[in-house]
Amino acid sequence: MPNGPTNGGGYDPGTGAPAKTSYPWTPTGIRKNKAPIFQTTKSISHGTTNQVYSLSTTVSASAPSAALPSMIEVANIGEVPLNVLAGFEAWSDATNETGATKYLHIMLKPGETWMPPVMGLISTESASTQFTGTELSNQVPDSNMYTDSDIDTDNTTATDNIVGDIDDTTVYLEQYTDSANCGANLFRVGDLIRLTNEIMEVTAIGNKSDLENNTLTVKRGVYGSTAASDHADDDAVMFPFFNAYHDFDKYSVAQTDSQGRFKCMNFFGKGRAASGVSGIVPGSIAIKFYNAGYQELGLTGITSSTNSGLTASTAYEFDIQVDGGTNFDNLSFTTDSSNVNFGGTNGVINKIQSALNTQYYTAGNLFEKKVTVSIVGGDIRFTSGSNLSTSAIALTAGSSGTAEFFGTGRIPAVGSIDAAVSAKLPDDVVYDRVTYATSTNPVFSYDDGYGNIYGMCQGTINYETGAIDITGCPVNAEFVYSVAHTSAFSGKLDTAANALVSILSNNPNSKHTGSLDLKVY
Repeated sequence: MPNGPTNGGGYDPGTGAPAKTSYPWTPTGIRKNKAPIFQTTKSISHGTTNQVYSLSTTVSASAPSAALPSMIEVANIGEVPLNVLAGFEAWSDATNETGATKYLHIMLKPGETWMPPVMGLISTESASTQFTGTELSNQVPDSNMYTDSDIDTDNTTATDNIVGDIDDTTVYLEQYTDSANCGANLFRVGDLIRLTNEIMEVTAIGNKSDLENNTLTVKRGVYGSTAASDHADDDAVMFPFFNAYHDFDKYSVAQTDSQGRFKCMNFFGKGRAASGVSGIVPGSIAIKFYNAGYQELGLTGITSSTNSGLTASTAYEFDIQVDGGTNFDNLSFTTDSSNVNFGGTNGVINKIQSALNTQYYTAGNLFEKKVTVSIVGGDIRFTSGSNLSTSAIALTAGSSGTAEFFGTGRIPAVGSIDAAVSAKLPDDVVYDRVTYATSTNPVFSYDDGYGNIYGMCQGTINYETGAIDITGCPVNAEFVYSVAHTSAFSGKLDTAANALVSILSNNPNSKHTGSLDLKVY
């Protein structure tokens, strides 16, 4: 399998590490080609603590601020040291101590620059505590392409209730304690939900002030589904994750399409909660795809110019079964009048490939089942065009009066060819041939913490909703995912939980005024 595209992804061929060109920042951390969105210089006097920066929504001379930034740079451009205080929310036992801002104090000497992390918290636990939340490794997406949110519909007397109606657009949710712990907290605008066999798009969420406002406003019957009148009280509200580049019933499993694309509006139902923290932990995502199944003839030393031993201008046949489907009887091809080498424009491989391509577009057992024939490692390999877990090739002898391919010329008898190799997931690690040290197998797609997906494919991830959109992936492929969710750093960057709240500064020198420069990116 290739190492992935080079336009914004892929791996350094020398080290196997992710290619640096895939990152949106320079080695110093400065965003590429990005100017500060706010810059100021502030005099810092002795005897008072000055607010240099806060994440309010307005900018003023006394408290310059900006919306949540990507990076902040604080530089001491004066002649005396300054104390700089960065305020973060306190966390205890993976629980946000709401409103309990604590400060990291540093001394910044003249000429020094400090870039406080925008995402951070101050733990009141022991230093070894890790707020990683729930961790999942190499998980297979649920075969139903949805998971139960554990929230049900409520059959109220409201006239706009979707229960028993195909036109109304309000989903009333039963589970309700208060606004901080209720069913509506699991959902976001833009989500897709599934009730029985209907897909709905969430366009608004109630204010959650009471049970009556514990609601979702939806668009009915989207993604090829039909608005239904059979919804009932206590119907499960489910998180669907079919490939949203297509209708909800296009595929039977979560998979990429024939263009190597996949997207869904939640991260396979993970990272949602009715109360407390939710969301996906930035930097925790890894996705790997199945390798296609194949079967080889068991030959050695084959090149394009190797003579096949078949007779010119002769029809040959064999049987082939693809991806566990019904066997295709007597796939026939006719050799060229002069070229019976394996390779070349009219060679044997080309003739077999043409026959397979014809059947791809012809109704029958090979319809839309892609197979590629090629020389791999000196052998002839038939490879499935599917990267599903069911991807497989099975070659057998034909049964009609046409000349049999297997056992003719250089082609081994069918009982002597190599056993078929089924689809499989690549290993997580590879081993050094000399030291046997392990390193990460460069077959994954990762997220960079900024919401970008790189590696084997490119795309985006929304850490709050889990919505993922990836392209450039292996085609028609199933995959497994690894992720951490519902922890201190999961979800949106939020000053009430896991983001920098403010920056303060004071001057320890009673006889000299300091100067601090602030850049916000």
